[in-house]
Amino acid sequence: MFCINQRTIKKEIMIKGIGLHSGQPVNMRLIPADPNEGINFVRKGEIIPAVIDYATGFEFSTTLSKGDLKVGTVEHLMSALFFTGIDNIYIEIDAEEVPILDGSAIEFVEKIKQAGIQILNEEKIYAVLKKEVIVYENGKFIKGKPSDTFTATYHAHYNNRIIGNRKYTYSHLKADFENVAKARTYCFLEEVEMLQKMGLAKGGSLDNAVVFEGDSVLNPEGLRFDDEPVKHKVLDLIGDLYLLGFPLIGDVYSYKGGHRLNAAFVRKIIDEKAFDLKYPSQIGFKNHGSLVA
Repeated sequence: MFCINQRTIKKEIMIKGIGLHSGQPVNMRLIPADPNEGINFVRKGEIIPAVIDYATGFEFSTTLSKGDLKVGTVEHLMSALFFTGIDNIYIEIDAEEVPILDGSAIEFVEKIKQAGIQILNEEKIYAVLKKEVIVYENGKFIKGKPSDTFTATYHAHYNNRIIGNRKYTYSHLKADFENVAKARTYCFLEEVEMLQKMGLAKGGSLDNAVVFEGDSVLNPEGLRFDDEPVKHKVLDLIGDLYLLGFPLIGDVYSYKGGHRLNAAFVRKIIDEKAFDLKYPSQIGFKNHGSLVA
C-alpha cells in the first residue's frame, strides 16, 4: 500500500539498547519533523542526513558520517521508517551505532506504532525508476527496472543446507511486511572471531542475531521462518534503498548483494538520473494508508 501524504511521528520516542558491533550502550530519541525535512540523524548537535552522500562504511552494516561523527548500523531503523511511511524525522543518538534490539526491524516498527503516525499537509514524493540500472561486483549484481509498484527481491546462494539457494520477494502486502520486518540479522560461528578481530560484533549475542554453526542454528528458539536469513537480506536492501532520500517505485533484484553493492546501486540511480520525482497524484495512487497504520 502507498501513502499519499508525507508522515512523521506524533510524539517523541525513546529507545535504549546496545550497538551490535560496538557493544556500547546507546540512547536514541526519535523526534517529529516538519514536511520536507527528511530523515536526519543528530550527533552532538550536528545533523547527518540519512542519504547516500553521507554513507561511508559498509562492513557488515551501513554507516553514515559527517566529518568525525558517525552513526552505524542504520539499515534496520531505515527499513522500519520505510515500512511505516515516515518521511520526516530527527533521530538524536548519543553513540556511534543504532541499537540492535532483537536484530530485526520489528521493535522499531512497534515503537513507531505506539507513538502514532502524524499525517502532514504535504504530498509525499516518490522516486520513480524510469530506466534499467545494473551494478556488478565479483559475480554479484543488483538490477532495477521500471514498474508501477515497488518490489525488492533477494537471491541468496550459500553453501549451507539451511540458507542454500533461495530467494524472497517483498511487495506492498501485509504478509510481506510482517515476514521481512521480523527477520533477524545472522552470522556464522566461524565468522565471529574474525569479526571481533576487525572490531565488530562486540555486542552480538543469541538475543540479537541468528548464529549458524555449519548447518545448525545455535539459537534455542530456532528460526522465525525457514528462510529468515534471506528475508533479513531483503530488510537490509530496503533500508539501504531508502538512502535514496525518497521511497522508490521500481522492481529491484539483488543476487548475493550486500551493503556496499546496495550503496553502489543507489549512487548509480542518482548518477545516471534514472528516476523522476513524482507526487502520488502524478502516479495515480489511491491508497491512503501504509502497511502498519
